[in-house]
Amino acid sequence: MVFVLGVAVGLAVGGVFVTAKYVMFVVGLLLFGYATFQLRPDPPWDTEQTEDGKVRVTKNEPKGSVVGGRDETKFQAAVQRIPPLSHWSLPPNERLPVGGKMFVASLATLAWSFVMETVFGVGV
Repeated sequence: MVFVLGVAVGLAVGGVFVTAKYVMFVVGLLLFGYATFQLRPDPPWDTEQTEDGKVRVTKNEPKGSVVGGRDETKFQAAVQRIPPLSHWSLPPNERLPVGGKMFVASLATLAWSFVMETVFGVGV
């Protein structure tokens, strides 16, 4: 999708594949930063406002439950029915979190931008 967006922008401004490479690099870098931010863990503390207006720091206790447990969306259910996923389906709580999927997508986008430059010689 990012490549198609880059080609569309390249058609509008000129330099189709060079523009696509730069769009892929910028989007991949921004997605990398956002995904890294999404993957950070919850802090081991919490704060509460007391009756007299002071802030009290409390410790979060592990509950043994799944952090960020999520339900399956209609789109995810449709994708899970496509073979071979239909044979080896994972429950929603055991799948890669959204931040992890975005992180992998950012690495793939950056890798294709790199391959376009080094292997195919785009913009060299």
